[in-house]
Amino acid sequence: MSEARLMVEVDRVLPAPPATVYRALTDPELYQRWMGPDGSVTTIEEMDLRIGGRLAFRVRLPEHDMEFGIHGFYEEIEPERRLVHSWLVEGDDDVSTVVMTLESVGDGTRLSITHHGLTSPEDVSQNQGGWTHQLDRLETVLATAG
Repeated sequence: MSEARLMVEVDRVLPAPPATVYRALTDPELYQRWMGPDGSVTTIEEMDLRIGGRLAFRVRLPEHDMEFGIHGFYEEIEPERRLVHSWLVEGDDDVSTVVMTLESVGDGTRLSITHHGLTSPEDVSQNQGGWTHQLDRLETVLATAG
């Protein structure tokens, strides 16, 4: 039996222009404010915004005495339009890909995230909830990012 490759798609119209949303996706100080679950502390280890550049961060969950790392490499960069990078959770063997597209909609931005290359229904469920929650947090960060 061949291994199924699954995906998650989430999409939100955010109350900020594409330049501001893109900044929140690529500025380490802003990124660490919205990436991770509530109560977590995210630390950017590397954010080398160029094709082949590395993205690496750690998420610490003090309540659960837990910490994990995620890293990947930028594959496509179109400022204010599209960002693609690989995604590998520390200790996992399965590399997946995150595609973020930005589209101007009125005074806001539609941010669509497709996370593909997932390998189990559990991964899909976890990432669906995770990305939906990240967009909630991103919306809050954008309200103060200017």
